[in-house]
Amino acid sequence: GGGRKNKFLIESIIRNSILNKNNFTKSDIDEDDISTNKKLNNNIVKRDDKNEILNNNEIQELNNKYRKKNSPTNVLSFTNEDISKSITGDLGDIAISYQYIEEESRQQNKKFDDHLIHMLIHGVYHILGFDHENNEMAAQMENKEIKLLKKINIDNPY
Repeated sequence: GGGRKNKFLIESIIRNSILNKNNFTKSDIDEDDISTNKKLNNNIVKRDDKNEILNNNEIQELNNKYRKKNSPTNVLSFTNEDISKSITGDLGDIAISYQYIEEESRQQNKKFDDHLIHMLIHGVYHILGFDHENNEMAAQMENKEIKLLKKINIDNPY
């Protein structure tokens, strides 16, 4: 059905390019975005997971393992601090719970595809060092997401 087609499309997007720094223009992501939150460099996680579309049980396992939160979530991001980063341009990996986003989009009355793309972009900004632990950085992150989503004709999700 349509869900399987969407899952395949999103897996292709993730695997093929979304996390390669060469696919973002200067106006999409500022160079200083990449170094905004130095905290990331101090919290390097060694893992074998790759970009994945998961169900709630699978993402809950990752969330518990890496964030000590024993609950499902919509998206998890893992920065790439491997020596190959400068050669490959790969910034990191993202895990998305297809099931969680499907439920969340229904609850929030959002289009599934728009919400999934938003969560992918949200994950990329986490890889770049942004978070929502304080109001100032949360506002910066949201504004950047809104701006990028607008470029692809997706309404402000906030």
